[in-house]
Amino acid sequence: MDAFFPDNKEVPKELTFDNIKIRQLLSTDNELDYQAAIESGFRPESFPKDVNLEQISKHELDHNNKIEFAYTILNKDESVCYGCLFVKPISPFLKFAFFNDRMCDHLELEDNDPGISFWITPKGWEQNLFEKILKQLIDWFKNEWPYESLFYLGMRPSQEEINEIKQVFLKEKFILKLGEEQYILWQLF
Repeated sequence: MDAFFPDNKEVPKELTFDNIKIRQLLSTDNELDYQAAIESGFRPESFPKDVNLEQISKHELDHNNKIEFAYTILNKDESVCYGCLFVKPISPFLKFAFFNDRMCDHLELEDNDPGISFWITPKGWEQNLFEKILKQLIDWFKNEWPYESLFYLGMRPSQEEINEIKQVFLKEKFILKLGEEQYILWQLF
């Protein structure tokens, strides 16, 4: 498999719009990230802050080595964290997540096709950030990233999330239901 991100290209640094800044997640963001993760329900209140720091540090290293990318979603003065964005090669991620190497065979995915997922806090939902971020990400990836396609993975998406995605008119690739949980892969372009 070729590298997920070309060695001769620079990773896009940030995306800014309205009062939002999306930039690389750094270990120094642990306090803001931790609070946002707890507020959003992405992590339980009992989740240790030092474990969060370990995970952020791993994301930072992977980002710097162009293995996969993690971004924090902040207000422009970086005093409020609204969530996180992850960019990964979608096929290996799906195979790992569902413990099934043949899962992607019928989906016509290349190993290096990028997939994104992100979560936002209740404050972010109140500001209608989910739809705004999704629309901005599509333009950002079309204009600044070296990929010809982009996928969004909804992992146990809420109905609110699904409704927002449908407003952006994404092409649904597949739905996987595991008991009461569902995972949906959409193609953004």
